[in-house]
Amino acid sequence: MKITYKFDEDELYAFNYFRATRKNAGTIPTAIMIACAYLAAMLVIGYMCKFPVYTYFIMVGLAVAVFGFIMWFLRRKMKKSVKVMLYRQRKEDLMPQTTITLEEDYFEVYTVSRTSEIEYSSVERIEKSKQFIYLELDMNGEMGIPLRAFDSDQQRDDFLREFIEKTPKAVHVGLGDLMKKEHA
Repeated sequence: MKITYKFDEDELYAFNYFRATRKNAGTIPTAIMIACAYLAAMLVIGYMCKFPVYTYFIMVGLAVAVFGFIMWFLRRKMKKSVKVMLYRQRKEDLMPQTTITLEEDYFEVYTVSRTSEIEYSSVERIEKSKQFIYLELDMNGEMGIPLRAFDSDQQRDDFLREFIEKTPKAVHVGLGDLMKKEHA
């Protein structure tokens, strides 16, 4: 099976945001911890100063707002870093046309500048999101395949089934419906 795609700028943002929240597993828990620490401090201050009860509800709302602000700031910071990369390098270098061919023992990733043969055993995680398929490889390698690269849902499902078969040791996230169909 062979697919060809090219990231657009929005997909590059989405892929990097996805990586920031998945690969750096501490990002969301850290934001939650900061919001909870803020809430705890405010509750202690409110208790010691004998604030009225309604102010506690305001404090909880503010803690949720702090969490939302952290996630918004993360997305904004990531977009800025991608824009800087796009400015410093040619877009073609960052977002080349890519062709993936599934072979028997490996899959080949071809771009204008290089060809790589990647063994299926090096795939540690396969995750499907709303916009793309995320492949985490050993040695900190990562790939994103936009879902629009597939001509149909059937082609996408066939591609993923073949990957699931050839990467039994990989963690499969968001692929439960495909896993059930395969084992049924």
